[in-house]
Amino acid sequence: MSGNTGVADHDELARTTLRKVTWRLGVLLFFVYVLNYLDRTNISIAKLKMQPDIALSETAFGLGAGLFFVGYVLFEVPSNMILYRVGARYWIARIMFTWGLVSMAMFLVRDEWSFYALRFLLGVAEAGLVPGVILYLSQWVPAVRRARLISVFYIAVPVSTVIGAPLSSWLMGFTPWGLTGWQFMFLVEGFPCLVMAFVVVRFLTDKPAQATWLSERQRAWLIAELDREEEANSAGGHRAGSLRAAVRDRGVLGMSFAFFAMIIPLYAMAFFLPTIVRQMGSFSTAQIGWLTAIPYVFAALAMWLLARNSDRTGERTRHYVVPALAGVAGLVLGALSLTGSPLLALTGFTLAAVGCISTLPVFWAHAPYLLSGPATATGIAFITAVGNLAGFVSPYMVALIKGDGPGQGNSSAAVLVTAVFLTGAAVTMAGVGRRIRRRSRAAAGTPAQTRP
Repeated sequence: MSGNTGVADHDELARTTLRKVTWRLGVLLFFVYVLNYLDRTNISIAKLKMQPDIALSETAFGLGAGLFFVGYVLFEVPSNMILYRVGARYWIARIMFTWGLVSMAMFLVRDEWSFYALRFLLGVAEAGLVPGVILYLSQWVPAVRRARLISVFYIAVPVSTVIGAPLSSWLMGFTPWGLTGWQFMFLVEGFPCLVMAFVVVRFLTDKPAQATWLSERQRAWLIAELDREEEANSAGGHRAGSLRAAVRDRGVLGMSFAFFAMIIPLYAMAFFLPTIVRQMGSFSTAQIGWLTAIPYVFAALAMWLLARNSDRTGERTRHYVVPALAGVAGLVLGALSLTGSPLLALTGFTLAAVGCISTLPVFWAHAPYLLSGPATATGIAFITAVGNLAGFVSPYMVALIKGDGPGQGNSSAAVLVTAVFLTGAAVTMAGVGRRIRRRSRAAAGTPAQTRP
């Protein structure tokens, strides 16, 4: 009886501790990423009015949208290394403040060259946020609950679009102080980032040992649990522990390619879905915003359910591969329906959004099985740096294939190309999962708590 009571007490302690961590850190970082992703992708709504105002071609828009990721990738690894040394609290706040300033400065765009310059600077300002948060959260929760906590952060991607597309469309209806609607939108949506930077300094905690908002018993349990997990994984000897080992590891390289391949369709939809929706019918700017938001509502719900079930069952790879392949089917359906049924096309893009976005937390839940020690910071940054190259390739590639014409034929071809990349991501992650399982079996006396 006392044994059962002890187990129940332990389970209750784990539940209450992790719930506090989720509400304190997960929810705060969720709002950080909502603002981040909104400022990153509101250009797709601004494009509807900005493009004719500054005579921006489709190809020039694609290049400018992609230049964000050139700056992002160049400063990704250095930014994460600084965060690892100085702590997440002040570095994430710094990232937020500088990207807020540059985002607001987008109202100064006058031609394609100023557009290129500010998009590049926005990427530099934001560099390191996502890998930094993934690294930070991995230092706060055991692997068995990691996908669920990461999903709280990543669910900001669909939520920011659900909120942002209609909000941006609405803000563009205002023209105060002699500004155009898109200029006003950039000013309004960039300002909250400056405020949130100070909120991060106030409420984010660098390490579990500093978490005064946890009870002493909760803090001791969390530190002991994380230390035990790290010792067990290190004893298995199956993870890269240095930067050189990380970038040479086939599993890390596989995750890097898979992230690149899944980002291609994700950003193709983020930057061009409003334009494609406009070509599907005679819709107002506000209606385009609402229709663009629909796929992301379902993606948000699917992300939470998928991460929850992955943590509950301890299985990772199938929870990635199956939804990703469903996303491929959605992209194909969307591409083939563009010139026929708008309803079928929107259904396809909804399934595609689910496949691309809902799998992000489960994807990152694979990383702890491949990385340890200082290599965790640089390894995660390396994966995101390689993956985010797709942020440059995707909009430019889609713009080149799609062209500047009003027809949907080239749009369909562009969507089908992105489906090929997502297929590659699914196949690659299936291989990464097999590799992790082989390593786990080879690590004598180190039973896996989860089954990648």
